[in-house]
Amino acid sequence: MNVVAAAVTLAQESGSTNPILPAKNELVVGIIAFAVLLGILWKVALPRANQVLAERSENIEGKLKHAEEEREQAEKLLRQYRERLSNAEDEAQRIIDDARGNAERLRRDLMAKAQQEADRVIEQGREAIRGERDRAVRQLRTEVGSLAVELATRVVGDSLDRDRQLRLIDQYIEQLGDHAQAGAMTARRQDGSGAAQ
Repeated sequence: MNVVAAAVTLAQESGSTNPILPAKNELVVGIIAFAVLLGILWKVALPRANQVLAERSENIEGKLKHAEEEREQAEKLLRQYRERLSNAEDEAQRIIDDARGNAERLRRDLMAKAQQEADRVIEQGREAIRGERDRAVRQLRTEVGSLAVELATRVVGDSLDRDRQLRLIDQYIEQLGDHAQAGAMTARRQDGSGAAQ
């Protein structure tokens, strides 16, 4: 209200009418209207503007807080993703290493089994050869014994009795057996030295 009083005093002092200044009554009414309007704005519009400003500030702060929370959550998810990726790479490397180890063990097992099978087949072949050789030697002994008896019978000119024939055959077979055994030992030594080479 001091402004109004000052304006009224100023209007009273200027006795002459100035074309720039409004009339006293208009000046007073204008000042009063301005003061009333300013009061209404102060009481009604300013609190509403402050409320809108506060709401907008809260909204912006809420959005900033939400954005910060989302950024932290994204960083957390990124860390988890990197950890999972690292764990997956470690697991993949472990699986590859295990597979390589299993493949190497399987290869060694297969090689060992193949070597055992080859050794078994070779040994069976040797056994079969020895069996055939022994059978051939026995058959040869029998035939040679029969031939010897027949030859001895012709040389002597008369037939030998059965016991004497059997004794002669056994003696001859023993001699042949000794010779065959000596030949077999020599063949085995040659097989052993040939296999060792």
